[in-house]
Amino acid sequence: MRTGCRIAALALVGWYLLLPPTSKDFPMGNVDAPLTQWVKRPTLYRDQKECEHVHDQQTRLANGRNRQTRKRYYQQGKCVSSDDPRLKPK
Repeated sequence: MRTGCRIAALALVGWYLLLPPTSKDFPMGNVDAPLTQWVKRPTLYRDQKECEHVHDQQTRLANGRNRQTRKRYYQQGKCVSSDDPRLKPK
């Protein structure tokens, strides 16, 4: 029974694409802000590879539209496991 609980818990782990928070002082995003303040994209990805693929697509899409500011913002994004302790509020 305990093994089944562990498998169920592992199945709930996914990956978030996070983007740094913006503000008047950091219009391109504050990459030094704690991850609890970063903006989570609404999708929970199955694994890191899928998350990084979407991150790459978003960055290339911004570049393809010749939006260099948006491209730089997306380049700062990162994929983080949903069970990463840095996402838990203190």
